[in-house]
Amino acid sequence: MRTPLVAAIALVALAAAACGGSTLGSSSNPQPTGSTAVATSGTITAFGSVYVNGVRYDVSRATLKKNGSSVTQAKLAVGEIALVTGSQNLQTGQGSATSVDVEDLVVGPIASIGATSLIVLGQTVNVTATTSFGKSIAGGALSGLAIGDSVEVSGLGSADGSITATRISIADTNEGLQVLGSVAGLATVAHTFIINALTVDYTSAAVTGFTSGAPANGDSVIVRGGTLNAAGTTLTAATVYPAGTDPREDASSGGRVEQEGLVTTAATATDFYLAGAQVLIGSSTVYKGGTVADLIVGARVEVRGTLDSAGVLMADAVMFGHVAALELAGPATAVTTTSVTVLGVAVMVDANTRYEDKGAAEVQLFTLANISVGDVVMIRGYENPAGSGNVLATRVERLAPTTMVEIRGPFTSTTAPQFMILGVTVDASNATLGMGEGQTLTSEAFFAQAVGQIVEAHGTATGSMVVATEVRIAGHGEEDH
Repeated sequence: MRTPLVAAIALVALAAAACGGSTLGSSSNPQPTGSTAVATSGTITAFGSVYVNGVRYDVSRATLKKNGSSVTQAKLAVGEIALVTGSQNLQTGQGSATSVDVEDLVVGPIASIGATSLIVLGQTVNVTATTSFGKSIAGGALSGLAIGDSVEVSGLGSADGSITATRISIADTNEGLQVLGSVAGLATVAHTFIINALTVDYTSAAVTGFTSGAPANGDSVIVRGGTLNAAGTTLTAATVYPAGTDPREDASSGGRVEQEGLVTTAATATDFYLAGAQVLIGSSTVYKGGTVADLIVGARVEVRGTLDSAGVLMADAVMFGHVAALELAGPATAVTTTSVTVLGVAVMVDANTRYEDKGAAEVQLFTLANISVGDVVMIRGYENPAGSGNVLATRVERLAPTTMVEIRGPFTSTTAPQFMILGVTVDASNATLGMGEGQTLTSEAFFAQAVGQIVEAHGTATGSMVVATEVRIAGHGEEDH
């Protein structure tokens, strides 16, 4: 079982100091001078210690666990959701972790695969443009998976019980079955309950950690081990215990917390629900990247605030996921400590940028420092500030060498058959033109309909120009973190 969270939880961003957060800790585990106790839950975006929610946490003295087992840092991966406890220096913004825990929401065989989703142990797993894939999955995409493959899925729970996957990997051969979710349909005599479309039989399971000695409807639990029936509908569990993955748990009144998640109940004038738990909002709540009107079911946000006497999170700040509509893929022509240049566009990075190495080296602790001029990289990002033309990366991936390049962004008209994206000239003289995935367009129709749209071009680079083989009018991207 997971060690209980520290009793006092603090904001993990440097902004905590500005909000008047005091230095918290316990006499048995004193915090460094100038630091405050931390508990935060969010997506791992990079290594070289561990980056979560824009903060770098030194893990040299931390206990690392994945699915209940102690692991090395090499067993953790970008895209996994981690619960980090420790401390943060309010002057530098740097953190020091005492524990990093990753719990996959489901581990088991794939029962079915759809266009943008799959079913694992009765759980619907939704795949988006922001989902990371393990290196052993062909093509790094949903198409590289097959029915029967045993996978581990890290992600965020949705209001309908489905999972928005942040990472999908092939499970180790010795990894047991696992599902994390909310108990429903509890039958105490039969010793069964359901988690979405999966029936859990806990008759012979080790059931621990519950105040009443057994789970209750609505409890968030982790079910591990055991066997799956032939139909794939019933799991005979080996262990059942409380999930303990919410950073708000066991926090004292006035403690501070940060959590990434999906809105599960839309906002009223005073509150909304994040990952099923209430968040209070007020006149002093600050919004970044959106407004209170954007707090709709399914919105992906990070919330920072304090806990009231009832353990309810009172939001000081709500930060929305950015729409990563911009994309560049090609050889890096310049790399600095804060940017990488592709196709003549200098793209900035920050502490929230997600890094992955999909090249031959497959560096696990991959950062901007591992990229050399000439490496082929794929970058997704957004304009920051909006309308400035400056690109901030939400994701940087190193790819296998290729002569093909790609650019995606707002269409800027010049003189047909040429146009511009992000200031880069695209020559579409010999390109196939279209809209979406299947519709082809004439040159006249394309240049008329592309105005004001996001356009994606594939081809080769000649100097500062992209000579396109395919150009299409695309959608406006998806939220990214």
